[in-house]
Amino acid sequence: MPTETQRELVQRLFIEHVDELKGFVASLMPEPELVDDVVQETFVAVTARADHYDSKRSFLEWLFVVARDKIREIGGRAESDATPFSDAVLEVLSASHQPFGLSGAYMRFLDECIGSLAPQARRIVSLRYQNAMKPRHVAKAIGWTPASVRVALTRARAAIRECVEQKLAASEE
Repeated sequence: MPTETQRELVQRLFIEHVDELKGFVASLMPEPELVDDVVQETFVAVTARADHYDSKRSFLEWLFVVARDKIREIGGRAESDATPFSDAVLEVLSASHQPFGLSGAYMRFLDECIGSLAPQARRIVSLRYQNAMKPRHVAKAIGWTPASVRVALTRARAAIRECVEQKLAASEE
């Protein structure tokens, strides 16, 4: 059972790192509308497990492990067309995830990189993420097959990720 001091520490650290957590969860969650649910469930879990946090370890790494478990739990309950990641895939993705804050620079680079996409790719990304449309609905809206939309989204996300990483690396030089 965690002490009040342990709970307060973990909750303070959670608040400090909530932007990184949201970015992490959003990058792994097949359904964007469930990101806030995962974040809330993660807060409850880390508060309850505050006595498990070792202050000699990175809080963010521990937070991401707890969040990964919540993604599995909530993703498995979701009724959706999205296929939840298998445990093995989720392990690899979360292990390779580099924590980042959703800083102003990151958000500016993200906007710039989305803006640099081809018009049709930009439209698909907008429909999927800004309008929270499922791929099958995006497909109907643009007259494509759902499979073609998923391929286009995969390519667009890869292009955006590479563009943002390049801009972040250049800004650190």
